[in-house]
Amino acid sequence: MGQGSSLPDIPGGGTNGYHVLRIQDNSPGQKAGLESYFDYIISIDDVRLREDNEQLRDLLKKYENQSAVMTVYSSKYQECRNLTLHPNSHWGGQGLLGVSIRFSSFEESNKHVWHVTGVSPSSPAERADLQPLSDYIIGSDVMISEPDDFWDMIEGADGKPLKLFVYNIDVDRCREVEITPNSKWGGDGLLGCELGYGYLHRIPRQRVPLTSVRAETPPPSPSRTGPPTADNIEDGFSEVALGVPSQPTTPQRQAPVPLDPVTVQQQQQPLPPPVEATPEVVSSTGAPPPTSSYQPVSLPPPTRISPAAVQVVRSTPLSAPQAEITLPSFPVQFASNAAPSLVPPGTTPTFQFQPVGSNPKPDAV
Repeated sequence: MGQGSSLPDIPGGGTNGYHVLRIQDNSPGQKAGLESYFDYIISIDDVRLREDNEQLRDLLKKYENQSAVMTVYSSKYQECRNLTLHPNSHWGGQGLLGVSIRFSSFEESNKHVWHVTGVSPSSPAERADLQPLSDYIIGSDVMISEPDDFWDMIEGADGKPLKLFVYNIDVDRCREVEITPNSKWGGDGLLGCELGYGYLHRIPRQRVPLTSVRAETPPPSPSRTGPPTADNIEDGFSEVALGVPSQPTTPQRQAPVPLDPVTVQQQQQPLPPPVEATPEVVSSTGAPPPTSSYQPVSLPPPTRISPAAVQVVRSTPLSAPQAEITLPSFPVQFASNAAPSLVPPGTTPTFQFQPVGSNPKPDAV
């Protein structure tokens, strides 16, 4: 019931099988390891069960009181596994297998899932003990092939008990729930719960339990003795013992060795002075370094200058240049009624101002 819709390689091909709905206690099917509502029986002893006929009953009678290998497809793990079956009629119940089955397709079995996301108080869902967020409605006694079939089933069972197959992800178990849809319970809906449907509300895909996987014991590694060397290290790692010795060993003290007076006297003599070696400069090319041809140059002593020999020259301040501005000729309106005349260039015009009167009012714009 995972997130993907691709199927693994089915032995013998096809997408049909016998859907396991109920399993009786202490039955051969329960002892074989069948899981209700998630398992589909697809073959017995490599005989593919492709149609809903008497072939399954004939195979169970053939292997009654014997061992047979049954191949099962799990829609929860989306994998096939082999189970050892011992069909018999003296286990204390009905049938040779003790299970209720229905022939159907498992191609889209992981899509028709309704996730219980919320339960209203005093609702039919609460009385049926539906658990929000952890319960998934995965089917019922009625065949569901389309999403609308589920809602039609709920509406058609108004006021009547209905059996649902509910899977709880917290305890990893499928159970039967009897619920009575009621449109007059006092709240919204017939069940009084919120249901999620679609890709984001499918049962998360789970891994195959470790108990059903055959673990192969790896061959023991060769024992290594001595310190790690290039010969006994694999992949750059060496083995280190992690166990603690049961009885810790106490190191034994060795007796002191007497020293020879002559040896002690020789060791106490002062060492000779170190030999100073002149570092030899070698170029990167290996050739000896070139000798320098520069000689030291002696500079003459500085000359002192007497203040009396220094003549101070005073400069006259610079005056601003006289700029000559030539005004262009332009018409000038005089106060008299004479016609305007042009002022010749280089002549300073004379203006006379006479009162004209009060200023006029501005125009209304």
